[in-house]
Amino acid sequence: MKYIFRYIFPLLVLLCGALTACDGEISHEHTVESWQTVESPTCTETGLALGSCSVCHKIIDTVLPMPPHTLTETIVSPTCTEEGYTRYTCACGYTYDSDTTPPAGHSLTKAVTPPTCTEEGYTRYTCACGYTYDGDHTPPTGHSLTKTVTPPTCTEEGFTRYTCACGYTYDGDHTPPTGHDLTPTVAVPPTCTEEGYTRYACSVCDHEEDGDPIPALNHANTVESVFAPTVLRDGYTLHTCTDCGYSYEDEPVLYRDLVTGAYTDNTEILMQGIDTSKWNHDYGVSLEDMKPLDWEALKAAGVDFVILKAGSTKGIDPAFELDYRDAKAAGLQVGAYFYTYATTAEEILADAELLLSWLEGKQFEFPIYLDMEDSTLMDLGSEVLTEMCEAFVARLQEERYYAALYTNTEWLYNLLDTEWAVANLDVWYARYTSVPEESEGFTLTDGGFVWKDGTASKPGQTDRRFGVWQYTNCGVVEGFRYNFDLNYAFKDYASIMTRWGLNGFSPEVSVPETV
Repeated sequence: MKYIFRYIFPLLVLLCGALTACDGEISHEHTVESWQTVESPTCTETGLALGSCSVCHKIIDTVLPMPPHTLTETIVSPTCTEEGYTRYTCACGYTYDSDTTPPAGHSLTKAVTPPTCTEEGYTRYTCACGYTYDGDHTPPTGHSLTKTVTPPTCTEEGFTRYTCACGYTYDGDHTPPTGHDLTPTVAVPPTCTEEGYTRYACSVCDHEEDGDPIPALNHANTVESVFAPTVLRDGYTLHTCTDCGYSYEDEPVLYRDLVTGAYTDNTEILMQGIDTSKWNHDYGVSLEDMKPLDWEALKAAGVDFVILKAGSTKGIDPAFELDYRDAKAAGLQVGAYFYTYATTAEEILADAELLLSWLEGKQFEFPIYLDMEDSTLMDLGSEVLTEMCEAFVARLQEERYYAALYTNTEWLYNLLDTEWAVANLDVWYARYTSVPEESEGFTLTDGGFVWKDGTASKPGQTDRRFGVWQYTNCGVVEGFRYNFDLNYAFKDYASIMTRWGLNGFSPEVSVPETV
């Protein structure tokens, strides 16, 4: 509409004026008595007014001048870093700044941060505007350390802990653990099958530990009970642990391994010997005056062994201890025999105990013989006599003596159980080769004493040799007043005694072997 009045309407007025121009060619000023504002002026644009000439009625326009700005003042105060000013603003949007003032500068407050152990100190300057900076720096103070000593324990090392109030800490001055101060508290001894040990407790802490194991005893404290083979049973060694009672037996020593019976297949004379008693000695009014035999002379004459009479049911033979001592000193091998008057198995067992007391502490290379040929026993019968013989021999064998039988043809083949005797007993056999009148004066070197083969005339008799053969009771040794019984040995008895540990000897072997 504004443009209509500014541009279109004046054209219309000119057109009309042309039609109704004032008369005359000389123009004159139009006279407008009133103006009509078509467009009001603003602060930035002129206005427009129209009027009609009162003379010629021509529409005349006129420019209305711009009015001045209507300004409002806004004062902006200076800041720390920005200048101040007054801002003039018209509603039309026109604005300008004037009346500037310089920046006020920062108004700083101080906040002091003292130094710490590890951080430097400083002063922080702060303006309300937000501007800040740090200055006045001071170095860190370093740690102020306190010491706490932790002594070593048995298993943990000791140390000193250095601590600062700031929280910083470190450990130094380390010392090794002391180790446990162990003292024994419980001793568990080993048993035969279980290990033992000693338990130790630390006197400082509650630690406990077991020491090195103590090996099991494995029945180390074992006693041996030797049960020698007898005619009644095979032998064995019983090993009994004194700690736990466990026991076991060695392989049995068979009686047949030890005693092979009365006979031997050997026909070679291995040794020559005599048997003696008090009757072979000179003595005066009483046996206390008994003169010793010259055993060195007997040995020089060819005597290799002697079988001593130990005694009888009535007591020890007065010559037994003397002859044992001297014969041993001369280097002869020695055996012994006992003459019994017993008539029952009980009585002959008492004889055996008596004999054992005399044999104690001695060693014999030859057997210990039972002589039961007294005439008072002949009517007891084969069963009783055999039972008595068995009981006596078995008792001596229980004490590891090589017990045997002294006998002759009558007793062996008529009075005793021949089959049992020759099967179970070693025999010293008395059989003379000639009548006494013919054998008187025979010496050890005589060759007339030959085993008479082919003379077995009764059932059970044999021509085989026995272990020892007493071939005469009329032997003469030069230089000696009384005759001696002379004997040949066909067995090496000394090797039997030492091999099996009999008659006071220690065994050389423990595994049964056939003799």
